[in-house]
Amino acid sequence: MLNRFLVRPNPSSSVILTENEVHIWLVQTNGESISPGDFKDLLSSIEQDRASKFKFETHRRRYITAHAALRSILSLYVNRPARELQFAWGPYGKPKMAPIHDQKKIAFNLSHSHEAAVIAVAQGREIGVDVEWVREDFAFDELAQGFFTTREVAALHALPPHLQRKAFYKCWTSKEAFLKAKGTGLSGQLDEVEIVLTDHVVRVQGKIPNLTLIELTVYAGYVAALVVDGVEPRLTYYAWESPSK
Repeated sequence: MLNRFLVRPNPSSSVILTENEVHIWLVQTNGESISPGDFKDLLSSIEQDRASKFKFETHRRRYITAHAALRSILSLYVNRPARELQFAWGPYGKPKMAPIHDQKKIAFNLSHSHEAAVIAVAQGREIGVDVEWVREDFAFDELAQGFFTTREVAALHALPPHLQRKAFYKCWTSKEAFLKAKGTGLSGQLDEVEIVLTDHVVRVQGKIPNLTLIELTVYAGYVAALVVDGVEPRLTYYAWESPSK
């Protein structure tokens, strides 16, 4: 059962986050969750301009909701109004809190797919998260051949057919989470994990020293992974909701 935490546009309280803890926020970006207009004013001028350039309303709604949620959530940790939050970017484009917020040492990462977003928040440690909607009509084998190592492809093909699709998504989200934690994005290598089958359950194990890989429990039909610097943290799940609920 997920903890419930109602986020307001201008929160007056903070959230307690310890150094050995990661908060996982689940965000529904579908139309039933929130109307884009409700939180559009929370976004910066740059974010609003970016949102206006989406060709399809669905994509615009998902972007606005995810980034409004991110600002609302982060404002709880740094005790600043959501719209006033400032960000900086690493050499490969990974966003982080601007130096003005450094006293809190808050690190975050956002990932969204289809109608869901996942936001991970940590204190004083690098972090990466990735979520993917499992599409039953997606020809995953071609992508695996292009981005997985020979050993990973062999391990994927060795699985029973009914387990291969889920294994692909577990492997893919794990790789993405590693790259995001390292801040390299797709410019990095994609050979950080291996696929294993134990007791008819597919698991993905990390191979990078000092980085911990964790499979996340999110919405049905989605697969997600978290990578953090250091030892495995305690996870606390929250569900972000519209104030209108």
